[in-house]
Amino acid sequence: MNFKIIKKLNDIKYIIIGFFLIFSLSFCSPLGEQEKYRIVLKTIYKTLYFLHSNPVSINNDFSQKVYHKYFEKLDNQKHFFIQKDVEDLSLYKEKIDDFWIHGDPTFFNIIMKRFLQRVKEVESICFHILKTPFDFNKKEMYIFGEKNSFYPKNQKEWIEKWRKYLKYLTLLEIITSTNKKIITSTNKKIIWKNAFFNNEKKSRKKVEEYIQEYFRKLKIKKESDWFSIYVNTITSQYDPHTNYFSPKEKEIFDFNISGQTEGIGLELKDDKGYPTVVRVISGGPAWKNKKIEVGDKIIRVAKNVNSESQNIVGMLLENSIRLIRGKKGSKVKLTLQKKNGSIEEVILTRDIIEKKEIFAKSVVILDKNQDKYGLICLPEFYFNPDNKNARNATKDMKKIIQELKKENIKGILIDIRNNGGGSLNTVIEIASFFLGKVPIVQIGKPNRKKKILKSHKNKILWTGPLVVLVNELSASASEILAAAIADYKRGIIVGSNQTYGKGTVQTVYPLNRFFLYNEKLGALKFTINKFYRVNGSSTQLKGVNSDIVIPSNTESIFLKFIEKNQINPMKWDYTDPIPSLHFYYDNLYLENIKNKSIKRLNKNNNFINIYKKIQSLNKKVSNKKQFSLNWEKFYYENLKIKKRNEYFKKLKNNLNIYGLQAFPPHYKIILKEKESEEQVKWERNVKKDFYIAECINILRDFNEIP
Repeated sequence: MNFKIIKKLNDIKYIIIGFFLIFSLSFCSPLGEQEKYRIVLKTIYKTLYFLHSNPVSINNDFSQKVYHKYFEKLDNQKHFFIQKDVEDLSLYKEKIDDFWIHGDPTFFNIIMKRFLQRVKEVESICFHILKTPFDFNKKEMYIFGEKNSFYPKNQKEWIEKWRKYLKYLTLLEIITSTNKKIITSTNKKIIWKNAFFNNEKKSRKKVEEYIQEYFRKLKIKKESDWFSIYVNTITSQYDPHTNYFSPKEKEIFDFNISGQTEGIGLELKDDKGYPTVVRVISGGPAWKNKKIEVGDKIIRVAKNVNSESQNIVGMLLENSIRLIRGKKGSKVKLTLQKKNGSIEEVILTRDIIEKKEIFAKSVVILDKNQDKYGLICLPEFYFNPDNKNARNATKDMKKIIQELKKENIKGILIDIRNNGGGSLNTVIEIASFFLGKVPIVQIGKPNRKKKILKSHKNKILWTGPLVVLVNELSASASEILAAAIADYKRGIIVGSNQTYGKGTVQTVYPLNRFFLYNEKLGALKFTINKFYRVNGSSTQLKGVNSDIVIPSNTESIFLKFIEKNQINPMKWDYTDPIPSLHFYYDNLYLENIKNKSIKRLNKNNNFINIYKKIQSLNKKVSNKKQFSLNWEKFYYENLKIKKRNEYFKKLKNNLNIYGLQAFPPHYKIILKEKESEEQVKWERNVKKDFYIAECINILRDFNEIP
């Protein structure tokens, strides 16, 4: 079917949905929370029913999955609900599908009422337990994870589960303070014993403060926040990337993909209910004002200078931040409690704040032959969905490549490790800087004709040697770039065995688009298509394989987050390849470069063997699921941990990706003038990065192999 016809049919479907919802729902004014919930549920159901790329059957099986998953979302460690709750609420186990179809929030209302009741009861249980000293002579174990994953059968089991957990937290508090004292001592065991009995009361009091703060944050969470979790439990049954954004979550999403927001340039944390400054962003209004320092607490906010100041102490931090943010040029009045205890008022004019850490950056590396190579780090394919003229990755990459060419570089390395993706159009334009006006990716639904996407405006900016550095968290748009470079044999892919494996395309629709009132309902991000490489293969689940695999010490950690280990991922499939696919480099030429790199890696201080030992140690640490709550047994366990850590450190020192100088002394990094703090920090890390060093070697091989 023609892509334009498909699009037209989709538009017609949306018109049908729109008319249905406008006539049935839009005369409610103003909307109460329950009515909002109904509209959100019904609108999302209809949208996914008509437009999701892989619609699912809404039946009793679907209902049971949502039922169990929402229990898990609310109470992952099974600390709050008891067996009776699961039995009582099982009445709804096969009704959630009907509630979903009809936009009925009944199950959400009932389970939340029970959950909040249990939270209140647990708070009382915790403070009662913490009044009594813990006995660290007693031989008992604290088990967490799956082995401890059961709903208590009765109140006695419930209290006992919390007692062991609180005792474990107290133990951690004791050993944190004790470890500092025993470094130079010869009587370590005596110090340990004394600590468990002399510091028990003080540490228990500290745990009480932590628990009090935990319940404070839990109780001030709004019902709409819990509702958002409920809706996303439902949408996750379609695929991992179909999500509902509440209005405030949509604001955060837009900030993350554009790297820009309007505010005053403060990074805050919640410190016992006080929004506390942890960073003043360089160049922002707060930085220019010079009156706000790290450690200051914000106690009141006036949205503008003429409005009344609102007390924000005890408010959810994200809600406080929303009050402080506002349109560029508008003013906000903050009441500060300074570190010295004094109270001050500050008026600031809001401006555009940039999230500089996601922007593309570059550096020039000089090798022993005085040849220059360009390194470009691209953390995201960022763009501003509301302003096409705003800063974006395409414009930044174009400028960087042009600047590097002026340096007469001999090759370019693009580092897209941990780059989770971004704009589809952006990656197509960036790929065209290296490939020109050729097909970059195919897009469409399985078993249907695919649309071929390519740039129509960009000519090739760089024709020389190219290396792309990836890892397990290089996803989506990153995989499109890496796949296109690999399929046209335009360069060499270096890094982990495979990338993330996200081969699906999402779109974001505001839920207000069909309604006559102005109340914000949030937005739905949902999967509409899959993308396919120009060779016909999907990157879904399988990702992109590196030409040269360099093992990573974080691989065992990252692997559990990749697409194939997520819940309900879409399947891998393939389509027809692009006809007459041409290659940039000869296959034999690339194989020679690849073999040179592999030989270097094999000679590099038994790299693979050391890596495997580190992986094994990491696995043992992550698999540890139980701890002794007896002081003496824990003492000996701690000795084993210390010995293991010392061995771990020795291995790291042998593996020069862990902080030793990765580049030989004759390599130099050419610094730019007036660099930002983020740039200087990044360049410092580049000097220690074994992966980048080997990629520069590979670029040199491009120029040395005839």
